[in-house]
Amino acid sequence: MKKFSMALVTLACSLTLHAGDVFEGTVVDTLQGGGYTYMQIDDTKKKYWVAVEGTKVEKGTEVRFTEELKAKNFESKSLNRTFDEIVFASNLQYRTNVPEKGNLELITEQVKESPYKQNGTMSVKEAWEKRVSLKDKTIAIRGRVVKASANIIGRNWIHIQDGTGEGSEVGRIVFTSKELPKVGDIVTASGVVSVDKDFGSGYFYKIIVENATFNN
Repeated sequence: MKKFSMALVTLACSLTLHAGDVFEGTVVDTLQGGGYTYMQIDDTKKKYWVAVEGTKVEKGTEVRFTEELKAKNFESKSLNRTFDEIVFASNLQYRTNVPEKGNLELITEQVKESPYKQNGTMSVKEAWEKRVSLKDKTIAIRGRVVKASANIIGRNWIHIQDGTGEGSEVGRIVFTSKELPKVGDIVTASGVVSVDKDFGSGYFYKIIVENATFNN
């Protein structure tokens, strides 16, 4: 996802951050401006505008995307238009076509042992279970990148799965980093554990690994 910097949003905007909620709908209108594609989405319940990194999307395309932040009274200077409300999104997918970028390769089947684990690494499940004792310690987890969002509140957010753990999409650990591996990469992710970390505006994590580095 292209950088949605705070400079992009005027001071008159009201911002709400979201931790990866996924939505889908049909594109009924598109606009191009400032390097971004603005899509009006119809999800059968309502219509609303979504902004993603510039890409070609045809009207009538069914899409799926991850909401990163929502802005009210957003002024697009390139379009000379103010949106009452707009969603900034990442991981745009096409329901009926091969995705151009950002396809989520989620692991949906839970396993007892991580197939990616190596000496010196731990599984997602182990990290969750031992998170309190791991606070402020450096850990390494080997797994698959299933989501990578760039430059959200000044950092990249990388979601790692290995098939272990419980919860949404068979559990995952979120890493923040200056690096940005690709979705689908198998990596060893290393960083410092934080627990019960609250970034504000809905960004709360029972466990998150910060200042991460990634090796293949």
